[in-house]
This record gives sequence, C-alpha cells and structure tokens, in this order.
Amino acid sequence: MDPLMKNYYLLFSVCVIFILIGTIQKIHGKDETANLLAGTAKVDITPLEKDAVNLAGQPLRKRDSLYARVVVLKDQKVSLAIVSVDLIVFSSLKVITEATKKWGVDHVILCSTHTHAAMAPRGLLIKPPFSPDWTRNGKDPGTTIDWPALSSDPWYAETEDKIIAAIGKAMNNLFAAKLVSGKGPFESAYMAHNRRLVREGGPVLAMWENPDRRPTKPIDPTVGVIRIDNLKGKPRALMVQYACHPVATMSAGMVSRDFPGAMVDHIEQELGDNCMGMFLQGAQGDLDPYDLHNLKGENRFNIVRMAGISLAKGALKIAATFKETPKTESTPIQIKESLLTLAHRNGTNKSNVGILTVIINKDLALVAIPGEPFISHQIELTSKSPIKNTLILGLAYHGKGS
Repeated sequence: MDPLMKNYYLLFSVCVIFILIGTIQKIHGKDETANLLAGTAKVDITPLEKDAVNLAGQPLRKRDSLYARVVVLKDQKVSLAIVSVDLIVFSSLKVITEATKKWGVDHVILCSTHTHAAMAPRGLLIKPPFSPDWTRNGKDPGTTIDWPALSSDPWYAETEDKIIAAIGKAMNNLFAAKLVSGKGPFESAYMAHNRRLVREGGPVLAMWENPDRRPTKPIDPTVGVIRIDNLKGKPRALMVQYACHPVATMSAGMVSRDFPGAMVDHIEQELGDNCMGMFLQGAQGDLDPYDLHNLKGENRFNIVRMAGISLAKGALKIAATFKETPKTESTPIQIKESLLTLAHRNGTNKSNVGILTVIINKDLALVAIPGEPFISHQIELTSKSPIKNTLILGLAYHGKGS
C-alpha cells in the first residue's frame, strides 16, 4: 500500500475510534435547565485597500468586507469556540492561547472558508518579487511554515486581536441554547466537480473548470447543517458545512468572500439579524466549482452570488426538516485532541497533524483537520462513523501540529 494512503487510513481510523469512544462513554453531570450555553459574535477583518494582496502578492481592490464569525458552545464541563474566517487560511496559536487565558475557553477551532480572493499575510505570499521575505521561499514545499512569524504583519496581528476580542464577546453574551443538526442532499447548477482526473496507467490531470458539467467522481453532494436555537425556539446561528473550493473570484483583482459570503448573506436575510450564518469548509481538497476561467467581468460575481444562494437555499431546506430539538444531555460536549505524525509521500520528512474531534449530544461529530483533505476521506469517514451527523472541517486549525 502507498505510504501516503497508509497515513490516511491511520488518520481516519483514529477519528472513528474517538467517535466510538464518545458513543460508549457514560456522561455524568448535574441536571440543570440550561445544559448548553451558546454565544455568537462577528467582527470585520477587512484590510485597508492599500495593504490588500492575495496569496500571489497581487494587489486587491475592495469589493466585499471580510469577517470572522464566532460561535461559542459551553456546557458544565467544557467550552468550545468555533471561528470561521473569510480567508484562504488562518492559523494562530496566539488566538488559541489568549482565548484560554483571557476568556477561559478550553478549545478553539479556527476554520477558514478558503476564499482565494482574500487578504494573505506577508509571511505566506508565494511569488517573489512580490514577497522576497516569504518564509518558505526556495524551500521544500513540505517545510513547516513559521506561523508565529506571521504576526509581524500588522494586518495579521490586528486580525488576531480582533478575533480574540470577538471570542470574548461571545463568551460574555451566552444564552441558554438547544442545538439540532442534520445532513441532506444538495443539487446545484454551480458546484461541485472533482478536479482530479485519475487516469488508469497515466498521470493525474487537473481539470480546473468544468463548464460543460461533465460528471466526475468522487464527489459528495451533501450539506451538513447545525442550527442553534434559544429556549424559545428562535434560531440564533445556522452553520453550514459543504466541500468546495471558493476560487471563482480569485483572478478578479478584488477582495471577495466568494460563494461562502453570498451563502451567509442569504441565510441572514431569510432568518433575520438575530441569527448569524456561518460557513464551514469540508474536505474540499479536490473539489472545484464548475465555472472558473470562463467567467468574465460582472458575470463572475453574479455566478458566485447564485452559487452561494443555491447553497443557502439547500441548507435552509434541510433545516426546515428539523423536528423539535432533542433533549440536551447534562454535559453534551465531548472533545478529544490528538497529534499524529505522518510521513510524506516522498523522502523521509514527517509532519505532525493535529486532529480535534468534537461530539455534541451524541448525534453530531465534528472532525477538525488543519489541511485540505480529499472528498474521498469525507465520504469514507462519514460512512464508517457511528454518529449520524459526522462532519469534516477542513482547513481547521486548533493549535496542535505543524
């Protein structure tokens, strides 16, 4: 067996084991009316236009505002902050450390929507001469990024502080909550296809766009939905997990949240200002929207908006099927953090991969992975998991690993 595949089997076997442990552990706790508390917050992290550059170091004009959205969940024993940021990638040990130190949050997951048309800190830029100080310039791609050094970028440091403050705001505005989750099928004219054409006996070909909507596989046309209600049954947050690269606006030269932003906007328009929408990226490593380079001018943004609205409508349709929220366990949240050492496909290098598994109410499992897993891993894990609603969170950093 290929060494890389062995590593993946190890990773996902560990995830399944953690989920199994969660289903058989007896939970003890004091029975109180509010067994689950939740809090939400949102903060603007848009860079100044004069500073805005994409991952290639190219300047960006402002079209959208970028946000960090926070949901805090807390029971009698443990607390968790889930943060979704409108960035291609975001990892900050400072945020996690300070959230614990200042606000008493036990665990933090920093999820990136992975929009390719957002701000990138100087330490991540990939193309000199735009970025002669790139920390990995000239090094092997497997070399670990010096994440703490990214804080030397003023915008990045300010973003860290804003997110820390937003977590505190959510923690200081907790309300008694109920949580319900589910999954359902999603069909869209806009996404997604598998961009890796695996040919028997030949190299893998990249299919970056698919305007003819040719069938590809594997894909996972499934949407995961998490709704957080107050005790009066009013929705306060709707979290949507879906796997697809937000890349349609990456060459437009503008700051854009891409389809996740349009999705969140539509959800909030439908459910009202008191309900915060949130996008959670799935195992999108090999999935793209159908349209990319064939999009030109304002049509590019119209297609992206329609893609996001289609996802929002799909999620709202699934949420509408939720029956009365189930009785909340006295201590409904279980969390397990692990660190796996995985060998690279070639050479002798190894990377430490942090995995965080969260089980809520015994019917929702979140598996946070700080990378870009392929969709086959999502399909395999969900098929083997004993938890009905198991969701992979890709590009989800929680403070452990390289």
